[in-house]
Amino acid sequence: MSQTSTRTNPETIKDAFALYLKYNGERFDLIEEEMHRLGWEGFRKQILFSRGKGENYRDGWIDRFGWKNALKVHLAQAATIAATSAESLLAENESIRKAAYMEIQEQGVRANKDLVYQHNLYTQNCIKILDKLAEARDNYANFTFFLNHLLRAATQISPALAKELCDAEEPLIEWAEKEFVTEDEKPEE
Repeated sequence: MSQTSTRTNPETIKDAFALYLKYNGERFDLIEEEMHRLGWEGFRKQILFSRGKGENYRDGWIDRFGWKNALKVHLAQAATIAATSAESLLAENESIRKAAYMEIQEQGVRANKDLVYQHNLYTQNCIKILDKLAEARDNYANFTFFLNHLLRAATQISPALAKELCDAEEPLIEWAEKEFVTEDEKPEE
């Protein structure tokens, strides 16, 4: 892609750093795959990690460029962006889970079994919260609330759009009932 080596090319480092943040300091396999897709065929995930001892010690990019601190800032900012209390709770659990993961990466899995246990607990919490968020978002009440606002907006944007939406309102409601309402939630006729 470039005349300079993958190891020293500032664009390579910038792309790897962006992916490091994207994957929250995890999934180095995906970072390597995406780097190859970006055209950095010579990139190997091993360059990210410090290696060796004594005279043979070599800083990996994570240590050399201070990426761990940048990741902490990135994760803290992501946590403050959450819009609802459930999303905030998820962000809190995610930041603790990721911090535990970073510690495990540094110490090794066998070094601190309690930390591995805590990481697993926070991972399970995150999964439960994500499920609850999905249930809260994808439901009949939210769909009809959205449709009501869409109809109101359409009247201000385009009379033709508003007419089309009004004509399609019944089929849309029927679709939403099939999509979101379970058999036990349906009213008796």
